[in-house]
Order: sequence, then C-alpha cells, then structure tokens
Amino acid sequence: MSRTHSQSVTAQLGGKQMSAEFSEQTGQLCIRQEGILVREWFPPHSWIAIASVAGARNWGTRPSADELMALLENQAVLLQVG
Repeated sequence: MSRTHSQSVTAQLGGKQMSAEFSEQTGQLCIRQEGILVREWFPPHSWIAIASVAGARNWGTRPSADELMALLENQAVLLQVG
C-alpha cells in the first residue's frame, strides 16, 4: 500500500478560514474557503500557480508550507476575501 503525501496550510484571511493542499502523488492543488473548494489545479497548472508566487525553488512540484502560504495569500486577494 502506498502512502499519499500531501502538504497543507490553513489560515484565517479576511475573517474567513482558507486552506491550500498539494498532493505530491498527483500534483493536485486545492484551495478551500470555509471548507468549500474554490480552486483546483492539476499539473502543469498547479506547478505554475505555485512557482508564480513562490519562485522556482522546485518549480512548484514540491512546495513547502511557506510556498503554499504565499499562494494562499495571493488567492485570498484574488478572491477578494480581505
């Protein structure tokens, strides 16, 4: 049985709970606002979304918690949460 590795962050932004989760196995990236899926990307779009706000350290393929937080903050602005 293989493990699914994922990285996730959660933050209170603009009074709303938001989270970003990235699956290392599939490359799927999900953004949730108050538990509701508001954005979903798959490779290569997920990698581009991460690299565009966090830099090209791993070209978006293995984001750290800090990189996911940068993406989450960017998406909060785009979603006009704050």
